[in-house]
Amino acid sequence: MERPRVSVIVPVFNRDAWLGEALDSIAAQTYEDYEVIIVDDGSTDRSREIALDRSRKSRGRIRVIAIGNSGVATARNTGLSEARGLYFAFLDSDDAWLPDHLERAVAAFEHDPDLGLVHANIERIDTRGRSLDVPVRHWQAVSDPFEAIALRHEHVACSTAVVAREAIEVVGKFDERFNGLGCEDRDLWLRIADRFRIRYLDHVATRYRVHPTSLSADLARMHQARRLLIEKLGRSDRGRDLVAGMEAMIESDLGLEYLMRRKHRDAIRQQWLAIRLDPTARLLWKRLARVLFTSCLHGLSAGRASLSMRGAR
Repeated sequence: MERPRVSVIVPVFNRDAWLGEALDSIAAQTYEDYEVIIVDDGSTDRSREIALDRSRKSRGRIRVIAIGNSGVATARNTGLSEARGLYFAFLDSDDAWLPDHLERAVAAFEHDPDLGLVHANIERIDTRGRSLDVPVRHWQAVSDPFEAIALRHEHVACSTAVVAREAIEVVGKFDERFNGLGCEDRDLWLRIADRFRIRYLDHVATRYRVHPTSLSADLARMHQARRLLIEKLGRSDRGRDLVAGMEAMIESDLGLEYLMRRKHRDAIRQQWLAIRLDPTARLLWKRLARVLFTSCLHGLSAGRASLSMRGAR
């Protein structure tokens, strides 16, 4: 196979239920000048078997690399080390692309060769593939991608991201200290945004699968990852002035995690803590209003339920 224009990197760990769907979405792309590198991160289910079967049938287009379980940052870096393309596209093994994703991304790079990263919108789906909400649209009014990513005003979903080889050569690969923590992609996007232009494409590129998660594990990992991000941000010229705002966003994000789990008092406390850290951030006040409104609705609902139970006695 001649050198492809795009290298698609698919890290996988125990995703045999969805890996086939992810690979089908790659095969359905309208843009065909690509290779696929599947990095099996020590799976114990049928993921490697599925990957090898697809590789045998691909006539050299799909390669499978097996490593010991190390984490998604290491898996993606392994794929990057083997990739031959001018552009690197990432797809998590439980997500799926829409058919025109690569075609649109490559067209954006060819229109502006100085781009470092192209990304688009997602549609959230559950484990059965059912849509959870309207497609998530980001970035319509972003003037400074670096600040937007640092303060989490906007999000770059990894399964929509296509990165120029030059950007990786300049800023480096994923930081493997984030293995098991998350935020490894956000860290890389920040480094790219500091040196290159980023292009947002306002269309849905990816169906993003949401899984149930553990509260205690999620919160512990979230804090550890974001503390590492702040440490790195504070060492950069552009990031130093954003550290206080990022500290506030960490506390606010924790508040939203509490809200999703109906821990309303904790959610309110966290939002006030965030505002004390950065009282000028309008987003934090909006989040506080959301938390207070949702908590009030929950209180009213609980009150009605209590009255109904008393009336039934």
